[in-house]
Amino acid sequence: MNKRELVIEVTRGRFVESRHQVIAVICDTKGKRHSQWGDVDQQVFPRSTAKPLQALPLMLSGAAQDLNLSQRQLAMACSSHNGEAQHSNVITAWLDQLGMGSEQLECGSHWPLYQPATVALAQSGDQACAVHNNCSGKHCGFLSFAHHQGIDPQGYIDHQHPVQLAVNDAMGRMMDLKIANHPMGIDGCSIPTYALPLPNLAMAFARFGSGEELPDGWQKACHSLYHAMVNEPFYVAGSKRHCTKVMQAYGGQVACKTGAEGVYGAAIPSLGLGIALKALDGTTRAAEVALNVLLDYLQIKPTEPQFEQHLELHNCNKIHVSDVQLTS
Repeated sequence: MNKRELVIEVTRGRFVESRHQVIAVICDTKGKRHSQWGDVDQQVFPRSTAKPLQALPLMLSGAAQDLNLSQRQLAMACSSHNGEAQHSNVITAWLDQLGMGSEQLECGSHWPLYQPATVALAQSGDQACAVHNNCSGKHCGFLSFAHHQGIDPQGYIDHQHPVQLAVNDAMGRMMDLKIANHPMGIDGCSIPTYALPLPNLAMAFARFGSGEELPDGWQKACHSLYHAMVNEPFYVAGSKRHCTKVMQAYGGQVACKTGAEGVYGAAIPSLGLGIALKALDGTTRAAEVALNVLLDYLQIKPTEPQFEQHLELHNCNKIHVSDVQLTS
């Protein structure tokens, strides 16, 4: 592999139809760079890749323990879920546990990401609501933190709300940054998102996986979230989703999380390393294949032998029409 460039290409027949440039970095828990591809010192919005880090106040405050949250709930606090019935059932029960309803979720509403779930919901006569939002698990985590701390949850999506200040403090500790000093935008689920250096994100995932460079309480919090993700990968994403497929295939060796616009993060505890990458054109399929390539580069082997590094694209007649893979 050319360590200066990481390019994912799409072939249709024998012809290269598209090329996607990916920047990527692998770091240890102290921020030392193991390997890098491209200009990784530019700032990147981590988007939903940051969700495992944003879930830390839920753990550190004692809210998760006091509410006796299950591993499925913790996995969903880190999730960008499909809105399948299994997901919406967990969210509805979680809100009931808090004495709240979907109207307390400030993430907005959309139909499930997974088409069969959208069809089933429409056929039932129900309408999509905030429960079906792919970020509703993270938002339940925010509401749980506020409930436990006795904080008025209204407006918890605002960057000055105590919930978001706690999230920024936790992310900053993991990344060795003052998060609020970085450019801010608004994420798809309406919370603030900050443009951050990719190496710091990789270091945070290294710490998230191994617990190294963290106090005991933080180690325990990261350990709980990591194991919830790898033990309940369906609740991190869902049917036919890459995060779920990777964590199932690697049997607990890797926790990974996608983000919009072609971002990915992964923790590999056995090596004490973290991965952070972004497809510069924002293409998710390129980020997914790049993650597979980097795991193979680190000689992390899937326990499911049928897991493939490349992606195959099929048309509506289920004919194999394209491949997405590392450029040859």
